[in-house]
Amino acid sequence: MRAPAVVAAVLMVSVSVGVPAQGAAPNSVPLKEPLAGLIDRAEPATGAYASVVDGFVIRANWNELQPQQEPGTNHGGALDTTAIDLALAAADAAGMSTRLRVVGGIHAPEWAKTLGGTSPIPWYSGGAVIGTIGRFWTAQYGDAYQNLQDRLAALYDDHPRLLDVVISRCATEFAEPYIRQTGQLNLNRPGLEAAGYTGAADDQCHHDEIDAHDVWERTRSYLAFNPYQRINEVTWTSSVDNQFTRQMIDYCRTSLGARCVLGNNSMYPDRPNNYYTMWAYIAAKGGPISYQTATADLVCGNLDPCPASAWNQTLELALTYRANAVELPRTRIGYTSWSLADVPPHYGLQHYDSLLEAAAG
Repeated sequence: MRAPAVVAAVLMVSVSVGVPAQGAAPNSVPLKEPLAGLIDRAEPATGAYASVVDGFVIRANWNELQPQQEPGTNHGGALDTTAIDLALAAADAAGMSTRLRVVGGIHAPEWAKTLGGTSPIPWYSGGAVIGTIGRFWTAQYGDAYQNLQDRLAALYDDHPRLLDVVISRCATEFAEPYIRQTGQLNLNRPGLEAAGYTGAADDQCHHDEIDAHDVWERTRSYLAFNPYQRINEVTWTSSVDNQFTRQMIDYCRTSLGARCVLGNNSMYPDRPNNYYTMWAYIAAKGGPISYQTATADLVCGNLDPCPASAWNQTLELALTYRANAVELPRTRIGYTSWSLADVPPHYGLQHYDSLLEAAAG
C-alpha cells in the first residue's frame, strides 16, 4: 500500500489550516451531535466490540421503503419503515447511534425509474447489467426524492439515536453520487442517450439533492464525495472533474452549514493522487467529517488474516484527514477479526475510537 510521498507531504500543510465548520441549523433549532467514533456499516456490533464500535448504519433500499407510487403524482405512496424502526429500537436498547443510508440508483422503486420517461435505463458495471436506474437528473425524479426526504424528516428528525442521513438522489450503483461507472460508458451510453441525459442536468442534480436535505433541521446529512466522473453527452467521453467536486464540497457547507457531513466511502492508502487532494480539501473545511474504509480485501491487501499494520494504516489516514467517524467493514477479515486493545507495536480499535470521538469534540 502506498501514500504518494510528494503529494502527501504537500497536503499535510493543507490539512493543518482548518476552516471552522459553519454554525447551527436555521432558526437556531438545536442540532444533534455529529456521529463519532467507529461505526459498523451494516448492523449493530455485538459482544466485546459493541462498547467500542458503538454506532451503525441503517441501510434501506428505496424500492423496499416506498414500493408504490402515489397515484396522479411524481412521488411515492406510504412508507414501509418497519426495517428502520426495528433498527432504531435496537439502537435504543444498545445505547448506540445510527446513520440512515437510503440507497437509490439501481435500488430505486420501479415507478421512480420511469419518472421523466417511459422505461428504466439498463445499467452496466463490470461488463454486465447489474440492474436499471431512473432519470435521476430530471425534475420529476427530484420531486420524488424531495417527497421522500420530507416524509422521513417528519418521522425521524427528532429521533435521538439517528444522528445523520445520507444524501443519495444522484447515485447509480452505490450511495456515492459522484461515481458514474465511466469505465462502462460504451455500454451505458445507449440508455443514457435515449433518456436525454445531459451533463448540465447532472450538475444541477448534485445541487438539488443537497437542497432536498434542508428539511432535516436537527439531523445532519452525510455526502460521500469522489473525484467526479464527468460524462460529456456531446462526445460521449468521460473525465475526472476535481474542480466540480471541490465546488460541491463548498456548496454542501454553504447550503446546509454544520448539518453537512463531508466524507468519502473508499478510504485506504493505495489511492490515486486526486483522492489525497480531495481528502485534504475536505479536511481543510473542518468537521463534521466522516469516512468509510474501502472493502476489507482492499484495506487488508487481500491478506488473511488481516495484519494490524494494514488496518492501522487506513485508520491513521482517516485521522490525518480529520475524521470524527469511520465506517468499518464487517466481513471475515473485517473489523470483528481486528484487536480491540493495543498489541504493540500496533494500536487496537479502542485507541482509534477514542481519538475519533475526541476529534468530534
